[in-house]
Amino acid sequence: MSDELASLSDAELDELEAFLLSDDVPEDCMDIAMLDGFLTALIIGPNTLLPSQWLPYIWGGDENEEMTFASGEQAERVLNLIMRYYNDRVHDLREDAVEFEPLLYVRQDEAGEVPVLDEWCVGFITGIGLDPEGWRPLIESDAEQDAVLLAPMLLFGTEDGQAELRSNPELAGRQSDFADGLGPCVLGIRDFWLPGRKRAATVRRTSAKVGRNDPCPCGSGLKYKKCCGMDDPLT
Repeated sequence: MSDELASLSDAELDELEAFLLSDDVPEDCMDIAMLDGFLTALIIGPNTLLPSQWLPYIWGGDENEEMTFASGEQAERVLNLIMRYYNDRVHDLREDAVEFEPLLYVRQDEAGEVPVLDEWCVGFITGIGLDPEGWRPLIESDAEQDAVLLAPMLLFGTEDGQAELRSNPELAGRQSDFADGLGPCVLGIRDFWLPGRKRAATVRRTSAKVGRNDPCPCGSGLKYKKCCGMDDPLT
């Protein structure tokens, strides 16, 4: 299997993490945990966004800013790693997946390893922010079971949530419990949006056809079949 199609190896994931933490990226660039949360929100959300809409946010900018790479080779390599990691997470979050493990940092304290949720949840909330109208039905749902789904992300990934954690040490001390519940919450959100995604997948394309081996028109630098030409990730 070619690198273009293969899942990331542990060494390649370490390579991507090292690049995101390097001096080659802007100061506000996402780290690997934040990227994982960000991609997760994009994959399970109500609408499929093009890479051209979300790639700039990885570097800490917005859709009007572009990342400046040191060379064309570096750009191709890094974008390849990101899109392959995206594809890995698409597979992990497929419709029949019954477990999901977010990629979290851990810290050491006197009790041992403690999961760190902040970066991952900030990334997830950033992903929601790219499609606020699309996410509105879940965010504003009055159903208790729906509110629970976003609770960890809102608590650890927003300024209001962080303020609540600072004022409630007992709540802040339950990070391991929240970490254990994060995967089920992600799958619950996936299932909340899945019916709408299935309906959207039946809509016929009206734009001009792009060859699957042609460069993707979104500008990611990858072939269309490995970028915007991928099938809807959850159907």
